[in-house]
Amino acid sequence: MIPDPVTVPLWLDLPAVVISALGGALVASRAGFDLSGVFGLGLLTGLGGGILRDLLLNQVPVALETPEYIIAAVLASALIAVSARSVDRFIALVIVLDAAALGLYGVTGINKTLAFGFDAWSAVLVGMVAALGGGVLRDIATAKSPEIFRKGGQLYATAVLIGLVAYLLAWWSFSDEVIAAVAGVTVTFAVRVAAWRFNLVLPGPLQVPGADSPGDQNLPGEQLD
Repeated sequence: MIPDPVTVPLWLDLPAVVISALGGALVASRAGFDLSGVFGLGLLTGLGGGILRDLLLNQVPVALETPEYIIAAVLASALIAVSARSVDRFIALVIVLDAAALGLYGVTGINKTLAFGFDAWSAVLVGMVAALGGGVLRDIATAKSPEIFRKGGQLYATAVLIGLVAYLLAWWSFSDEVIAAVAGVTVTFAVRVAAWRFNLVLPGPLQVPGADSPGDQNLPGEQLD
């Protein structure tokens, strides 16, 4: 069985938009952006994951068809714009909001992909893109290397992957969309926050014994002097 083939319910999709927009706007505030930057980054982060998800599924982005999505992102950005001085110094808030957004968008991505009849592998891929897309766009817009590509970074994409596996296991066990969604969001959130709290990282790539460092190796076609 797969989730009912309808659009992702607002109770699941809108929180993803709101929390992502809050995180994006807060990052903009901490970076010293003006009001247009706060609202712009809030919208980009809040809506980016859902737009990428829908495009991968060959659908018109739901944010362009349902005004509640843009309104929610604007209101979330406005909340940060008027309270930035109160929350700007709390880096933990950025981590918590980002962890929650990862879980929510990951679940909306996998849920919607399964609803359209794709297999579990495709659903996990779209869930990853939905969860990570907004953050990647946010980091690029603030001239930073995306979190998922940083060497030695704490578990980020891995947290999403573990959460999506939890979603699938819960769905196959209970055939209940709500239980699966709660499992996916909770596991993603818990792994991401634990990774931040305890500095959990993945090991780097294995080095061939005796090989030079990557920076010293010649690229294909490169001539030695």
